[in-house]
Parts: sequence; structure tokens; C-alpha cells
Amino acid sequence: MTDFSAPHRMSPSAFVIIFIKSLKSIIGTSILLIFANIYDADSVVGNLWLRILAILAISAALALMVSFAQYYHKNFYIKDGYLIFTHGIIQRETASIPLDRIHSLRTKQGVWYRLLDLKGIVIDTLALREEEIELILDEGDWQRLLQRIRQEEQPKATTEPPAYRTDTVRRFANKNLLLDALCQNHLKGMAILGGFLSIIFGHLNDIPYNTFDIIDNYAESYFDEIAADPLRIVPVLATVYVVVLLLWIGRALLRYYDMSLTYDRKLLTFTHGLLSRASSRFAFDKVCTIWVKRNFIEKRFGLCTLILRQALNVTAKKEEDNLKLYGADSSSFFLTWWLGEDYGTAPDIITSKSGKGVLVHSLLPDLLLSVAAAAVLCYFNLYVWTSVPAIYLLISVVKGIMAMRHSKITLKDSYIIVYGGRFAEIENYIKYRNIEVVKIKSTPFTRWSHRVTLSISTAGSNFSVRSLKIDEAKLIYELLLFKAENTSANKF
Repeated sequence: MTDFSAPHRMSPSAFVIIFIKSLKSIIGTSILLIFANIYDADSVVGNLWLRILAILAISAALALMVSFAQYYHKNFYIKDGYLIFTHGIIQRETASIPLDRIHSLRTKQGVWYRLLDLKGIVIDTLALREEEIELILDEGDWQRLLQRIRQEEQPKATTEPPAYRTDTVRRFANKNLLLDALCQNHLKGMAILGGFLSIIFGHLNDIPYNTFDIIDNYAESYFDEIAADPLRIVPVLATVYVVVLLLWIGRALLRYYDMSLTYDRKLLTFTHGLLSRASSRFAFDKVCTIWVKRNFIEKRFGLCTLILRQALNVTAKKEEDNLKLYGADSSSFFLTWWLGEDYGTAPDIITSKSGKGVLVHSLLPDLLLSVAAAAVLCYFNLYVWTSVPAIYLLISVVKGIMAMRHSKITLKDSYIIVYGGRFAEIENYIKYRNIEVVKIKSTPFTRWSHRVTLSISTAGSNFSVRSLKIDEAKLIYELLLFKAENTSANKF
């Protein structure tokens, strides 16, 4: 049994996973060579099959050599509170990562991982500028490594480490997951549909010019028929939308099915997934924002969508890197864990609400789009269809009014809440010590409106509260800087 105090290679079965990944990266070039041989007019059938077999054999041999070199020259160990990771074939690289600076420690188990009883351990920090570090370990090595990391994370000044209650488990019902997935913004389905149509129209330049006359003649007769009865296209759009909605729900179920949470006062560890099981480990002091959303349907059924945001690694590319929790409203549990049991009774220091500038900012892009769409429809004499941009503009007005009503910022004693959202109400909870940058932005209209935008940045998120009264924004600005500086000093 190893304690990872000496350089240690990954599990022997990890070589299979590395080989499969290498083969997948090489197989793309092999397919191109195979197709090039198939379309070679001078190829004889017998020689063709020999060439294909030779290409596949060479690809497999090359993948075998590359994967062996990667596996053999990659090792890791723990020393003096650092996870030391060495890799590289021609140029050897060694990364020393302080265990208390690991901002993300996650596991993933794809199909091949599960067949071989392995786990992919993904480790990254804020300072890493290369791709994530991944270790492929069996269950025994993973548990021993996790135990060693936990030992190093415990405070050194105390003689006895704090007690961990790793047997405390909270489960999330799949029924609530499905129900909350249905409560999400259904306009996402139409956005996906619009993206699909834009891809189709994006290839119009590839169509030969002589086909446009045929399309024009067909479109003229078709649009005349549709213009007389616009409702004929509604069943088609409804069917496509239902299909997109089912795909969205299926995606949520595949990713978050059978979610469970193991927690103590320092760590949250989520396990989830249907076909591929994954886990996410959140440390108490590395969570920088808790994001809570409730639309009117979620509020009706006691549901909410919640995101725990950590400091983003420089390799993070998208919102999906965060873990979303769908289902029953569990915001009180997570906020109590992170902010303390008295977070709900903390008095307000100051609250500032946004003005009509939020409505203008939200409405302006939709107004320009609606006017442009109406002009195009009028140009083609499709006057009946101008009702579509008119309805879209009306919805945008309602959306802007709701955004103005929801937008505000509240300062509490130990944290702040940034409110937002349009049809849904969104609350962003931030600790003062996580604030890194605070800005006040004015516009050419500020001298008349006396309104500015307050921007707050943490290591993992950015927030802008628009159209605040300038005096209130300046006071909040000074309080944020004062609180952030004092809480940062108290940490040490």
C-alpha cells in the first residue's frame, strides 16, 4: 500500500484509457487516408484492402507507442504539502501544486473508465496556464490519495484535526430534477431552433447561382399561401420545439441523474450522472458566489436552480464548467453552510434599486431587431407576419420592466446580495473577502439622469448593477472597498 511519498505511476489499467485516447486522436488522420485510397481511381480492390489494413495497423502501432511513452513518463507524489506531478517525453516538466491552492478536484467516469473500474481525477488551480492535470487511478489509489490530501489540508497548528462527518449524505430526487428541468426558460428551445435555421441559411452562398430562380419562384407561391393562413406553420414549429425541449430534458437527466451530496463543515462532494458518473468537490473557502434562480413556475412548486461558483481556472471556457443543481429549493441549506446559520436574520446596511436605465438597456437591442424584421417583412409584402416582431417587441417591453423591478443590490454585515433576472428572480450571494475589483461606470447621459453602473468582480464571476443613483452607488463603492479590505486582513 503506497502513501504517495515517493514517485508513483498511475494504475496499470490506466494504460488502456491512454491508448484509447491516443487512438481516437490519430484515427481522424487515418480515416482521411482511407478515403483518399478509396477514391483513387487506379486502386485495385485487393491492393486497396491491403492499404487500408496497413493504415489501421500503423495507426494502432503509433497510438501504442505514444500511449506507452505517456504512461511510463508520467508520475506523481506528495511532499511537504505539495502535489508534485512530472510528465513529458522529450522535455520533462514538473508541476508543484500546493494542496491548499487546489481550487478544483473532480472525478469523471466514462464508459471505458467504468468497465475498467477506474476514475479520472482532474486537478487544476488558478495559477495553472496549461491544460488540466488528469490522473487515472483505481478506487483504492483514489481513496488513499484523497485521504492524504485531506490530511495535508488540515490545520497544522492544532494537535488534533477537526472531525469530519463524511457519512452525512443528502440525496436529490430524480422527480424534482425532471420537474425543475421542465420549469427552465423555454425560450432556450427557440434559441436552439434559431441556431439550427441560421446554420442552414449560412450555407446559402454555397448554392449555385442558377438555383435561385427556382427557389424564388417556389418561395413566392409558398409565402403567398402562408401569408393567407399564418397558423399553418404553427404545428410545425410546435413539433420542433417539443423535440428540442425533450432533448434539453434528456441532457439534464443524463448529467444530473441520481445526484447525491456528501458533506461536512469544510467540503461538499457531489456525485451525479446516468451513463457516466462524475463528482465535483467544493471546498468551503474556495466558493466565491452562490447563484439562486426562481422563476414563477419554480416558486409555485417549491423548486429552484442553484449554482455554486468557484474561482475560475484560466483554462475554463464555458458556463457549463459550473455545477447546476435542479430540484427542490435547497438554497437555505447551502447558504447556511456557507454564510452561517444567522444569514437570514442579518440586517440590511444599505439597499439601492435600479432605475429606468435597465429597461432602456434591455429593450434597445430587441427594438432594433423588431424594426429591422418588420421592415424586411413589409418589403416582401408579408404584412400579416409583422405581428410576429410586434409580439416579440411587446414581450421585450415586459421583460425589460421585470428586469428593472428585480435589479438591485443589498449590503449585509458579512455578505452582499446582487439581485437580477427578468422573468425569473436571481440572487447572487457574495462574501466581501471574495471581492477583487469594484468599478463605477458613467455614460454621456449621467449628467442628466444622475445614474451610474456599479460593477463587482470576484475570481469566478462578474456582476453589473445598472442605473443606480450616483450618490448611493458611491456610498456602496466605498463600503465595498472598506469591507473587502478589512475582511481580507482578518483572514490572516
